[in-house]
Amino acid sequence: MTFGGFIQPDEQAQDQTKLAEHFGITIYSGYQSVSQSRKHAGQNRIYDRVADRLAALDLGYEDQCSAKYYYDLVRTLRDLNGQFDRVVEVGVFMGGSTSYLAGCMQPFDFDLDLVDVSADFLRFSYERVRRMYPEAATRIRLFHGDLPSYVRHGMLANTTSRYIIHHDGAHDFNQVVKDMASLSFVRDKIEAIIAQDTHLRGTIDHMNFVDMALFAVFGMDLKFATIGEAYPEGPMTQPNAYQGNYFLPGAAEGVVLPMAANTFQYPHPMLLMDDFLPPALEHASASAA
Repeated sequence: MTFGGFIQPDEQAQDQTKLAEHFGITIYSGYQSVSQSRKHAGQNRIYDRVADRLAALDLGYEDQCSAKYYYDLVRTLRDLNGQFDRVVEVGVFMGGSTSYLAGCMQPFDFDLDLVDVSADFLRFSYERVRRMYPEAATRIRLFHGDLPSYVRHGMLANTTSRYIIHHDGAHDFNQVVKDMASLSFVRDKIEAIIAQDTHLRGTIDHMNFVDMALFAVFGMDLKFATIGEAYPEGPMTQPNAYQGNYFLPGAAEGVVLPMAANTFQYPHPMLLMDDFLPPALEHASASAA
């Protein structure tokens, strides 16, 4: 069982031309953000270089963020340059944000950890960016698990890194609360949290309330800057044909939370790190202790 630990890339994927098929990943809409990248061309050289490499990449994939979100992500890392040395991407899907984060690694000099509950998504995303930035591949690690597991097994023992957390994993209210609350145990190591899909809603089965989860953990006096698109009433604010998801009109696609300006209102100090781990990993931690 690899869940709750670092895994290796799939070497057999390096020569695959049908990478999604190799990993059994379904491409739904086929949307690729690079189709909209010209809107931001000429404003940031790093963003332009990533977009150029994506345009030349012969690979089937699907992105789930807007081109503006990726542009703002690059700009945010630029603004925080020098204040962090490791970025943790939680929830990678097919490597949309990963591609832009990897393109920032050399100019801003940081390492990148990818975290996902799907080993297939991790390995697909790694292979996508390896083809774009082979020189960055040795500085990328893959962690198969959720964010609390990564905090327990990847962050608590690291006494040197200064982190930025990019969260685009689970969007379910309870899981996002659990994810954010787990970061309270390493709060002094985090420069900023970037959260995506703060405008997302859907059917009641999925409980897509990322924004509300942030308020639940950090309180109603949450300090943040908005990034990405804010859509007006239209097709994007109507339930889609796949999972019934839609975006709130006028709401920001993502937010950046500077840790210096925010405090954890949850969890209570008497709660333990292991309280936020999946049951199997909680028991494993107790046995190891």
